[in-house]
Amino acid sequence: MRIGGLYGPADRAGALEFVTLRLDRTGPQEAAALSTDVHRLVASTLSDTELETLWISTTGRRFAPGGGPGGIRDFLVEIADICARFIPAGGEEAFAAQAFQFDTGLIRRQILNELDTVRKSLLERCEPSIRESVVPLLERVVGDLGADLGMRLFLRALKSSFAPIGLSRLARLEAIGEQLGYSDLVVADGNLNIHFDMND
Repeated sequence: MRIGGLYGPADRAGALEFVTLRLDRTGPQEAAALSTDVHRLVASTLSDTELETLWISTTGRRFAPGGGPGGIRDFLVEIADICARFIPAGGEEAFAAQAFQFDTGLIRRQILNELDTVRKSLLERCEPSIRESVVPLLERVVGDLGADLGMRLFLRALKSSFAPIGLSRLARLEAIGEQLGYSDLVVADGNLNIHFDMND
């Protein structure tokens, strides 16, 4: 979910308000997905600096969410608290079970291969302050936290940076998404920068 753009939130309070308004429109399924992501990230071995790098790379916002009281993990917990208002009993557990159902070593390798081959394009477009760390960090998420979360953060990084990708790569990303049980709009939601390079 990209929250960049001219009218996107400019600070921590604005980001929390944005999440509330977004979930009020989209409902329990997206709330369950977001809450699951947040809890996995908060419980991970990723450092606060690494979590802030993920935030910048996947939202397009340059403000530091860890700049408020308690740091980025507390900020993410605040997001989870907002999600809880929209999730029915058992909703988060059901989403987490579905995410792991399709996780295989083969899918992880496919995602890592796409990350490796799109590296140059992604790094040319991403926020300069995270250029050295974003791809190794996304690779680590795929390896440590699973194909589903790794793939969705990868997609968000592509959309946020507007890194150009070709039609062949789009087809491969859609095929990975299909294996993970995604709907058609998870990958091709209109925010990818598609160009007509048949070799990419």
